[in-house]
Amino acid sequence: MICGTKLNSGLFLAVIDYDVKNLPEEIVVKGKQALKTFPTTQIEQTPSKGQHWIYYVNSKPKTNKSHHNESALELLAEKTYCIMAPSIGYQRLNDNGPSEVRDLEEVFNKALDSIGVCNKETKTWFDRKETPGQQYRGKDPNCIRELAKGTKEGLRNEYGIRLASYYGNCKQHQTDLCLKLLKTWNKLNEPTLANEELETLLRSALQGSYVYGCHDPVLKDVCNPEGCPLAKKEIKMITKADRAKAEQLLADPKLLDYALALGKKRLIGENNLLKQNFIYIVSGQTRYPISEIITGHSGSGKNESLRALSPIFPECWIFEFTTSTPEAIKYIPEDFSGTIIIYELAGIRSETGTLGLRSIGEGRGIKTIYPMRDEATGKMTLGETQTNAKNFISTDSGLDIAADLYRRVFKNSMNDSLALTKRVCAKKIRDGSIPESLIAKLFPEQNKIVYSENDFRNAFAMIELNLEVVLFPPSNLLSLIDLANKKEQQVALRTHIERILDVIKILALIHQKQRIKLVIEENSYIIADVRDVEDALSILENSILETITRIERRQKDALEIFEKSNIALNKNQLADKLGCSPVTAAKILKTLAKNGYLKEIETTKPFTYELSDEEKSVNPFVLSEKISEYKANYPTELKTFLTRTLSPCQTAIQQKISFEIPADLEKKYRIAIRQDDKTPTTQELKPISETKPNLFVFSERISEISG
Repeated sequence: MICGTKLNSGLFLAVIDYDVKNLPEEIVVKGKQALKTFPTTQIEQTPSKGQHWIYYVNSKPKTNKSHHNESALELLAEKTYCIMAPSIGYQRLNDNGPSEVRDLEEVFNKALDSIGVCNKETKTWFDRKETPGQQYRGKDPNCIRELAKGTKEGLRNEYGIRLASYYGNCKQHQTDLCLKLLKTWNKLNEPTLANEELETLLRSALQGSYVYGCHDPVLKDVCNPEGCPLAKKEIKMITKADRAKAEQLLADPKLLDYALALGKKRLIGENNLLKQNFIYIVSGQTRYPISEIITGHSGSGKNESLRALSPIFPECWIFEFTTSTPEAIKYIPEDFSGTIIIYELAGIRSETGTLGLRSIGEGRGIKTIYPMRDEATGKMTLGETQTNAKNFISTDSGLDIAADLYRRVFKNSMNDSLALTKRVCAKKIRDGSIPESLIAKLFPEQNKIVYSENDFRNAFAMIELNLEVVLFPPSNLLSLIDLANKKEQQVALRTHIERILDVIKILALIHQKQRIKLVIEENSYIIADVRDVEDALSILENSILETITRIERRQKDALEIFEKSNIALNKNQLADKLGCSPVTAAKILKTLAKNGYLKEIETTKPFTYELSDEEKSVNPFVLSEKISEYKANYPTELKTFLTRTLSPCQTAIQQKISFEIPADLEKKYRIAIRQDDKTPTTQELKPISETKPNLFVFSERISEISG
C-alpha cells in the first residue's frame, strides 16, 4: 500500500507501524503501552510479530520514523509504503476497517507523550523556519559543500545518506538527478562505493524522509558558519541608552527628514525619490508592500539612491543582487521575507524573465519563472522559484517597461537636468579636497545628523509594522483618471489608487508612536493622520504623474518639443534638440508612439513622428494642492468614526475598545483619557494654539464612547 495517498473520498491513507524487530524488551513494552492510546482500527500482524494500524486521515500527515528506537513506533505517510495481508507472513488481527481520524500526527505525538518519549523531531532542514517539507531552493550550505568533496572509507555511508537525503528530501530533486549527483560525489571517494550501494542509500533516504539539522554531529563536524547562506546571525542586544535614543526617534515628527538627511550624504537632488525608497523598503515588512522601478541614464544615481539608504535598515529586511540572467533570481532564499533589490532589471529581460516577474509586488510572496537546462535530460525547460519576499525595487537604464509591470509598480526616473549635474560635480570637487574622516575631526559639529543608521535599525526593532491602519481616503483622488491617455492606463489606475492609499498607511505605521492607536481586545489599529496624507501626496507627486501617464522626464522633454514646434521630427532631429544620441532619441519616440502621444509616419526614412490626433498634453497636476479640501473634511471624518462607528459597534459586539493617544495629541485636541478604561471622554476638541496651518478646529463636541 502506498501511504500518504489521497483517496476518492478526500481522505489520506496512513499507518502506525509497531516494529519490534531487534529492539530491547523494555522498548517493545513501551510501544505496546502506547498503542493503547490509539483509536481502534484495522490491525494486521507483521512477520516479525509487530503490528500495522491502518487509518484514514483528514489532513495529509508526514512520515515520522525518528522515535523508533525509543518507542518501537513509526508513522508511515508520504513517500513510504506498507506491505499488507495477504502478502506472505502478514495476517489480519481483526475485522475492523480503517478508522477515520482528523490529525494522525497529533495522535501519534500524544501516544509518545504517554510513554515519556519527547517528540524532538527536527521538522525542517538546518532548523529553518519555513513550513516542514517545503522545497529548499537556496545555495548549498557550507557543510553540504564540504561533504560533496568526497571522503575516505569509514565515512562514505555517513556522508552518502546525508547527501542523498539533502538532494532528495531537502532540494527535492527527481530521483534520476539525485542518483547522478551521488555518482559525481562518489568519484571523489577513496575508494568508491558500488553503484548498488548508492542506489540503496538513496532509496533509504527517500523512504525514510530523513531530515538533518545544524546540530547533526556529522554536519556539525564540517560546519563553517562564515559565509554560509543558512548561518544564523547573532542578534545584537539593544542597550538601555540605545533604546532611549530609538524611542526618541520614533516620537520625533521629523523622522522622515532624518532618514532623508542620511540618504543625502551619498545622493543629492532626489529628495522625494529617497523618501519613496525609504517607504517602499519599510512596506516589505507591512501588510501593504509596494514595488518600484527606477529608470535613468547610466551614472545618474539610480543604484546610489538605494545604497544610500540600505544601512539604516535591519540586514534581514533586504536581499540585493546585480542580476545577469533570469535564473539568478532562484538564489533568493525561500525563507527570506522582505524587499528584493535588483540592480539593473534589464539584465533579466527575456520572454521567460518577464513572465517570472509578473508575480512580483503582489504581497503574497514572489514566484519567478526562468529558463534552465534539465541536468538529467539536457533539454531546456522552465524552472520555478518561490520566496516569501513581499516586494521589489529595481533600477533600469532602459526607457521602456513591460506593460504588465506598470500596473504593479510605481515608476520613478532620475533627474538628469544640467543644473543638478553642476551641483553634483561641484559637491564632488568640494568633497574631494579634504578626506571625510579629517573633516569629522576638524569640524565635529559640522553637518552633524541627530540620529545615526544604528538608531534607525534599533527603532525598527521596536515598532509593530504588521498592524492594520484606519484611513479616511481622499475622495478627490478620483480626478487622477483625467491623466490616463489610454484605456489600459485607466484600468491600471484601479491598482495605483490602492498603492497611493498604501503609502499613506505605511507613513502612519512609521509614525505610529505619534498616532492614535485603537485597541480592541487582542487586535490593534493605527489611525492615519492628515499629515500622513499630506506627506504621501507631496512625495508621490512626480511618481504618480509618471506612472499613470507612462511619461518619464526625458520623454516629457521630448513631448514638449513637439508641442512647441508642432512639426514632425525624426530621431536625428530630436537627438539634436535633446542633446542625446540618435539611439536614445529613437527609444523615446517609440515609447511615446506606443503610449499614444505621438503618431509614427513609416513612409519616411528614417521614420518621422508627429503629435497624435488624440494626444493629451501632460498638464501640471499638483497632488499636494488637493490636500486643502481633505484637511477641511478630516475632523468630521474622525468624529464620525469615533461617535457613529465605534460606539454602536462596542455595544453590539460587547468588546472593550480603548485608545492609546500620544500626549501631544491629547494636548493639541484637549482629548481627556478616562483612566479606568482608557476611552476618550466628552470634551470639546480644539487645538490649544493655531500657530500652524495644519491644526484642526473641532468646534463640535464629541459624544462619549459608551463602556
